[in-house]
Amino acid sequence: MHKKLIIHAFNKADEERKKRGEKKPSKVELAEDISNFIKGEMGFELGEKSFRDYYNDAKKLGNNLKDISIKQLKVVIGLCKFLGHNSYEEFEDSIKSKSIFQKLLAFLKKHKILIILFIITTIIVTALISINQHRWMIWDGSHYIEAKFDAEKLQQGVLKVYKEDRIKYFEKITPDCSTKFFNEDGTENLWYGKNSSGELEYFTDLARHPETGKSLNRITRYMIKKYICESYP
Repeated sequence: MHKKLIIHAFNKADEERKKRGEKKPSKVELAEDISNFIKGEMGFELGEKSFRDYYNDAKKLGNNLKDISIKQLKVVIGLCKFLGHNSYEEFEDSIKSKSIFQKLLAFLKKHKILIILFIITTIIVTALISINQHRWMIWDGSHYIEAKFDAEKLQQGVLKVYKEDRIKYFEKITPDCSTKFFNEDGTENLWYGKNSSGELEYFTDLARHPETGKSLNRITRYMIKKYICESYP
């Protein structure tokens, strides 16, 4: 894999010179930069021409499976350090990781339409599964009853997520003087609110009004005497 090592080194040297404002650095200049780095880092001197020869041999091979061999071990290690790696093994691992990533990226680009369709389909299927797993209920005029999913009713706000306590305890009633308005501990046993027509309605549990969605009020003695039972003590 020395072919990739020398090519990557020249590419990095080229990038660094372009960052400094040079538009088109020569191979001689790039080879000198690499040579100077290895001399300073490894204490080993190899002329820029040798680096150019390695680079030219590598470029001639292109994508060919054949490789070049850099004979000087210190040069190999120095090139790895120039590329930010501590060893040749670390450089190889980095190249393999990049290769896998590049293949994955190429696959995603090639099949992006199919992938988008797959994602959309997955979202829809997940949403449908979630909907089917939910239980639903609907107001039947005086109490909630369990109902099947209906997208239109859900959008209208009529269909609600099933709540067992609403099914069991929440009911609209017409109270009178015999109604038990309070529990023995003094807590309320009735709640009231106005419907969409502005009429008072009474319910057996604390919740929101099934039609208006507004919070219900706790019953008071004032409300009982004024609207339900004038003789209430």
